[in-house]
Amino acid sequence: MARIEDVKREELTARQVQLYDDIMRNRPRSKLSGPFSVWIHTPDICEPVDALTNCFRFHHKLDQRLIELIILMMCRDATVKYAWSAHAPLALKAGLAAETLDAIRARKRPDFERDDERLIYDLISELLATKSLSATSFERAEAAFGREGVIEAVSCAGFYGMVGLLINAFDIPPQTDDVLT
Repeated sequence: MARIEDVKREELTARQVQLYDDIMRNRPRSKLSGPFSVWIHTPDICEPVDALTNCFRFHHKLDQRLIELIILMMCRDATVKYAWSAHAPLALKAGLAAETLDAIRARKRPDFERDDERLIYDLISELLATKSLSATSFERAEAAFGREGVIEAVSCAGFYGMVGLLINAFDIPPQTDDVLT
């Protein structure tokens, strides 16, 4: 059970209502859920976080499939059940293979058919393991994705690390039964 009550739009301040409406305009849900059900209580955090979320959802340079791969890797690393349940279907829709999701869920290296997925996996795995990138890894990623792509990949990983901490701290339940253990 979540450590924060469900958000009731009619109980929000005017600024929170505006944020609520802005957030819901871009989400396929009937009520505010997930990390935004927490962030809405702190508008000064909620507003820029929503803008950054939308950057990764709608204005990314990397292929959506790679963004979802990064998100799922971050979910798996911290066992973020809510985010996994929200992003696993999006990852499949974006073109990640079901076998890739199964391997990540099992904490195993997927057998990638695409070089860009393998490279993103290696990049994020190194970041998670060492909290940095070797010169070789950085150069490989920059050659493949450009400087903006590397910035986006690392920023996405960091952002979803933050999302995971919030979701886990507030014990936000998953949307479906397709969750991590």
